[in-house]
Amino acid sequence: MTQKRLSKEDWLAAGFRALAQGGPSALRAEAIARDLKTTKGSFYWHFKDLGAFKTAMLALWKHKATDAIITDLQNLPAGQDPLLTLITIASHSPTRFGGAAVEPAIREWARADPNAEAALVEVDSQRIAFLHDHLRTSEHEDVTKARLFYAAHLGLEQLARTRGDSGEAERQLLLSLLRPDKAG
Repeated sequence: MTQKRLSKEDWLAAGFRALAQGGPSALRAEAIARDLKTTKGSFYWHFKDLGAFKTAMLALWKHKATDAIITDLQNLPAGQDPLLTLITIASHSPTRFGGAAVEPAIREWARADPNAEAALVEVDSQRIAFLHDHLRTSEHEDVTKARLFYAAHLGLEQLARTRGDSGEAERQLLLSLLRPDKAG
């Protein structure tokens, strides 16, 4: 039986799962290859070295977890609330890419890796700027509210992860505080 050829995205998805399960130290070509039941040769077909792999992971995370979401939110049909949609999108991470544990793992990675830290700072800034722009066009103008909303979202992710639930009750409370007319 021949195994399907692994794509670059297959390797990146496996990298995110490894990061989510074992932290930054799990980002090793041999260990990921073993999990994929293949050889390191396939890894080096797609990536020059481990540094290039990590760079590709961070670029994909920035795209999928920020750029693509913001684009989707900006293209919502009239009348659909971007803030409510954002909370739904942000609370459902694809398990193929490590699920909800990826974001906290990237934050941990950023504590020890300057490239991961730079990516995280860029993503956080972009997300907060998007929230600020959205809140500014609604009844909330203060950038502090955007930062507080974002901090609450990160905290809700952590609570859900440590408690093992979806955090839905807290998400609804957050929505009712920010948009009392839209929550529920």
